[in-house]
Amino acid sequence: MKKLNQNQTIGIGIIVVVITASLLIDSESLLIGVPSGLAAAVGVGLILKWIPFKKSTS
Repeated sequence: MKKLNQNQTIGIGIIVVVITASLLIDSESLLIGVPSGLAAAVGVGLILKWIPFKKSTS
């Protein structure tokens, strides 16, 4: 199994924080649901390397 790079570790941390925050907050308002959903999507993108951080030549 390959080691995780720094971006994947950050993605896992983001997802853990989002899941913890959504479990601690009881209300299902849009003010909490939308940002937590976006943060979870960014975390998944970082884990699966969908978000590139290197310049690419085209």
